[in-house]
Amino acid sequence: MNIKALALAVMLAIAGTAPAQVLPPVSFHGTSGIQQSGSVSFGEVALILFPVNPILLIENEKFYVGITKEISLGAYPYGRVAAEYSLIFRDTRLNHLRFSYNYDFALEARDLGALLLSIGGGYFTDFNKEGYFPQASFGLLFPVMENVAANPYLKLRHTFMTDANESDISDLSLGFGLYIGL
Repeated sequence: MNIKALALAVMLAIAGTAPAQVLPPVSFHGTSGIQQSGSVSFGEVALILFPVNPILLIENEKFYVGITKEISLGAYPYGRVAAEYSLIFRDTRLNHLRFSYNYDFALEARDLGALLLSIGGGYFTDFNKEGYFPQASFGLLFPVMENVAANPYLKLRHTFMTDANESDISDLSLGFGLYIGL
């Protein structure tokens, strides 16, 4: 294996396992769902295999598919800030960049995990046009290790363009984040 391929593999692994979201101190009282041994858990494998997430969007009455990755940092109960990059598979304006503020609500917390609702909003650019968006996501939070939890989620968002001549964007993404409790 050459050095460039090895470096790419390491970067993809780190991108999937980086502390993407530092958030709510959801307490997991039981140990049945927590991986204590040195073996690799399902959550760790999923984070390595899914360093990027799929995104589906509708813009100008056309359907597009892409990949996206969000990195966020926050402190409960103050919310979190996030940066998200998306690569859209089409001929022009392939790159989307978003910055947002989100607030997470733990709807239900149990020993094996929690249900989360997140609402927020932010700024969008594709380096040609810009806009602002509200967003909401619904997800699960389940323990991977002590003070570490995986967060599969479904996010809905609608971006309103600042130029009335540009079409708005509606998108849906399925993600997989990592929460680290401090």
